[in-house]
Amino acid sequence: MLRFWRNPEYVRHVRAELRAPRAITAALVVLVICALVALSCWGSERNDLRQFFRLFHLWLLGVQYIVLGFWCASACGQAISRERELKTYDFLKTTRLTSAELMVGKILGTPIMGYFVVGCSLPISILAGFLGGYAAGTLLWAYALLLVFALFLSLLSLWLSMLLEKSSSAAVALLILLPMGWALSFAYSPFPGFGAISIFPAIFSIYKVGAEILRAKPTLFGMTTSFEVLTMLVYAALGAWFVLMLVRNLKKDREQIRHLSRWQAVGFGAFLNVLFYAFLDPKQLGANMDAGHLYPGIVASLAMGLNGLVLFAVGLATLTPHERLKVWWRRRSAGEERYFSESGLPWPWLVATALVAYALLLAEAAGLRGAIPLDRWHLGAAALELLTVLIFTTRDILFLQWCDLTHMKRPLVKGFLYLCLYYVSVSIIGGVISIGSDARGSLLFQLFTPFGIFSPEVAALGARPGLYIGMGLQLLIILGILKAIVDRLRAPATVTAASAA
Repeated sequence: MLRFWRNPEYVRHVRAELRAPRAITAALVVLVICALVALSCWGSERNDLRQFFRLFHLWLLGVQYIVLGFWCASACGQAISRERELKTYDFLKTTRLTSAELMVGKILGTPIMGYFVVGCSLPISILAGFLGGYAAGTLLWAYALLLVFALFLSLLSLWLSMLLEKSSSAAVALLILLPMGWALSFAYSPFPGFGAISIFPAIFSIYKVGAEILRAKPTLFGMTTSFEVLTMLVYAALGAWFVLMLVRNLKKDREQIRHLSRWQAVGFGAFLNVLFYAFLDPKQLGANMDAGHLYPGIVASLAMGLNGLVLFAVGLATLTPHERLKVWWRRRSAGEERYFSESGLPWPWLVATALVAYALLLAEAAGLRGAIPLDRWHLGAAALELLTVLIFTTRDILFLQWCDLTHMKRPLVKGFLYLCLYYVSVSIIGGVISIGSDARGSLLFQLFTPFGIFSPEVAALGARPGLYIGMGLQLLIILGILKAIVDRLRAPATVTAASAA
């Protein structure tokens, strides 16, 4: 697999994309663009030769990041969905190539023209960087980061292409690049490490520009580090999860895709929680609620709220295809399977993920107990918040599992849209009710959404009757959904028995 230049899928794309006339034309266009960029820079910095080369290098570097980033996102974003549209993907699945070999060939071969275009401009930009006075280490960091950035975008885009039936290259590129740009705002927060998901802080740090953005140094488990190192680590860690999901599912039909095994999904939830605490700057915490520090109780509530998204992601990853779920039900009825099964319902794994998340909060609080007393973390309130989030997320995931057992087209997409409609409706109704009475609006949110637990108007643990009633109501709904799922699973056996009689 490491000898990618012998990979048949990579060779196929190279032969198709880099035919001699096309490659020569692309190289000439690159030289023309480089000349135009040089003329533009010369017009603004003709009096200072060194400053001209610096400006020329930075402009070329920016163009290289943009071109290669969009090329990888758009090309890999269509790599599988386009094959499905052309009815040629089945040929790839039946070859002797393993999923890992197919992944490597797609990631490196599909955007090969983008790599070629950047490669043609690389000697010019490196020479301009040296003439501009940049050290070899600076240029090495910049282009190593460019390679890692391109590979990460290719992995993420290929994963999206595996999920989508049809995809647009521009839509996939925007879907990936816009959130990465939004992550830049985290550089100003108590979690500056999350800014490493964006490429900009690392580039600014390498070239020592953008002092306003780099005023907060990122931390990793309390240790100060640089954005370029942290960006490399974040892309490598997240990329490893996407590699795992691609290798597991790349040669499967869309209906049979299971991103992670059950324990891997729990591990992914733990990984996201570890990132949250790893990027927290402990110097930003304070034992008291003053304006200059972040109160630990707020951090705990934020962690429990974000675990709603983590639990939902784990739930989506542990949804079971209906054929496997029916087989599991028959085996469980015969006493051969348990609830903690790779083919069973997802709710036990949500509980396991929530327990791991709370254990990590306890570990964070215990690790900082020398500076911050444990009672400042409000661990009891955090446990109640996590329980509320767990109950509502379990309800939503089981609803999606039930949708998958129905005969509707695209059940998961429709189920997700139904959930969005439900939350939007409750939010609008609650907002209208709050105009006349804040208490009634707050009660509605406590009864029907997990957001009521995080309301600042909610009092101490013993004064939340609406919250407890809401959790009880959701538990009844969960039992109803479980019964509906069981009825769906029993249906084939009942029909068969009636036919036999």
